[in-house]
Amino acid sequence: MPDKPPLPARTFDPWPRIDVDTSEGSDFHRLNRIAGHAATGWALGPDGAYTPGRTLADIVDNTVREALLHLLELGLIDIDSERMWAASGWPTQRERKAP
Repeated sequence: MPDKPPLPARTFDPWPRIDVDTSEGSDFHRLNRIAGHAATGWALGPDGAYTPGRTLADIVDNTVREALLHLLELGLIDIDSERMWAASGWPTQRERKAP
């Protein structure tokens, strides 16, 4: 994993991105499969959230939560709390690149 780039100096400045290998067989690809399986099971399983009356935003928020929680519980990802709380703001948008 490359060194993390510096945090932006001001709120709303863009965060420099780390290049991630998303090719088939890469570590990201495998983590994505694990997280996707967990999220799909939560949403579509017998006790899943994909039921009438739930908003798409609620389903998305909870499936992302399930995927992240699953990866954290397995010890496959870590949260850099120091970096997260040192930032003056958090970006929530990113340019989507074709898979």
